[in-house]
Amino acid sequence: MHRWSPLNDRQFALLTRIGDGADPVTSDSPEFALTARALKERRLITMPKQDGKWQAEITDAGRFYLEHGHHPDRPEPTPRKQRSAGSEQRTRPAPPTQKQETAPSTTKPAPQRAAKPPQASSAEIGAALIAEVQQAGRFLRIPNPSDQERARYRRAFDAARQRAPEGYHLKYSGRAKGDFFLGLLRVSGEDDTEWNRIRLARSRVISDVEDVIAAVTADHSAFEVSEEVLPRVLSLLRLLAEQALARHGEISVSKKRKQPRPLLSVHGRTYEVGFRERQKQVRYVPKQPGRRTYDWQRVTPAHRFEPSGELELLISEHSGYGYGHSYGWKKEWADTAKKPLEEQVGSVFRALKAHAEEQERARLEREAEQRRLREERERQEAERRRLEAEREERERREWETAVGAASIKAVHAVRAEHFGTALEQWKVAGEIRVFCGALDEAAATSDNAVEAERLREWSAWGTAEADRLDPTMNGKGLAALDFHAEPTGDQLRPFLDGWNPHRPEKEKPSARPEPPKPDPWRGSIDALQDQGWRYGRQGRAQWWRR
Repeated sequence: MHRWSPLNDRQFALLTRIGDGADPVTSDSPEFALTARALKERRLITMPKQDGKWQAEITDAGRFYLEHGHHPDRPEPTPRKQRSAGSEQRTRPAPPTQKQETAPSTTKPAPQRAAKPPQASSAEIGAALIAEVQQAGRFLRIPNPSDQERARYRRAFDAARQRAPEGYHLKYSGRAKGDFFLGLLRVSGEDDTEWNRIRLARSRVISDVEDVIAAVTADHSAFEVSEEVLPRVLSLLRLLAEQALARHGEISVSKKRKQPRPLLSVHGRTYEVGFRERQKQVRYVPKQPGRRTYDWQRVTPAHRFEPSGELELLISEHSGYGYGHSYGWKKEWADTAKKPLEEQVGSVFRALKAHAEEQERARLEREAEQRRLREERERQEAERRRLEAEREERERREWETAVGAASIKAVHAVRAEHFGTALEQWKVAGEIRVFCGALDEAAATSDNAVEAERLREWSAWGTAEADRLDPTMNGKGLAALDFHAEPTGDQLRPFLDGWNPHRPEKEKPSARPEPPKPDPWRGSIDALQDQGWRYGRQGRAQWWRR
């Protein structure tokens, strides 16, 4: 928005009223404060202050606007480039012959159109809106704009939301009616609570200055003040509201609370405003000297307290879920002999701005510390994973070495076992054959035919058993075994020193079986003399069996 942009109907009507001078516009009319400030920003009026109140006065630029209908700083329109005569003859069709004869010799010059003022690009509009929201403390409020101004802000929002700073996103509320709010929120979600409070408070709070003053006038029980200083409290509230509006803030009152407590929203933060009247100590004078008011009263007080007319301003920002807590940020201002509270309003807003900047700086430091801790945790996790990978690689190499050494030992042990078994079977088969030969000789020399037949039967069976056991016959024994066979896991396990034969990890030692518990019903005689099987329940032997 340039200062030479056309005024809307409301702004033009207010400029006309100020130019007439018949009905002055002052701080007593807060409903014109925002429009007057917009005219001041375009240098059409001034707002000098006297005794804490301002009055709008028109400037030379304002009179120029009323007289000519535009701002004196408006750039001159660029004249349209005229076409050459030759090109005009080529582009325009030739008129009929009859009309050429009757046409006058003089040609009427073509009217020149006024050039439109240069329009800003969408990138410039978006950057300007982002800067305006940042200047207002990342939460901008436009009180009850006109339909044209509301539409202009919506278009500016469409141009600005794609150009939000890194780590932020832009939101707005109030599309059709009421106040128009813009918020530059952090994508981490830390501003969602404040944004929801602002968005939902549009129907829960009173934000109009006159309505706030009326609510406090009807019920000022939240303030510790007397009726005599109430007009001064209301004027201070009006002054705070004007200064807040100048800083894109507001003063509001919640509809949900019994006592109307003004809330000051500025620089993206909300504070509770309170007033307290100082008490002065005066001498106590009873109505009837010497008479006690109550029977229980024994001592007449020497002093009493009464309102002094001096005010204290308390502005606090509470932490938690409500405004009834005693912790949070709090600051007080009070009337002094040199400066009343009306002259300290500027220092109040300077302190609020410094507090907001301090909170923003603390937030950035907190985020930096959290980012540092997160990076440290990620570094430690990466280091842990690296050490874990190195340990696994080291264990894998040790396991491979152990498996290689165990394979040689296991192959040797398996071959020795197979060879020894075959040798034993060969020896047994030979001894059986020698024994069967002896049986045949005994059968040949036997006089008993039946015994001789039996000995021959045993000899034949023994010879067949020897042939079955002999590893050198019929492809049995060593001939059926692969000399280069790989050892199995069970064959490797005795030589791996606790390693698992299938994966690089140590095996848990097998638990030894517990020895059987002694039977308490079994006596020493039963242990020495086993009675064998008997009918009945097992346990202690019957008395007659002992």
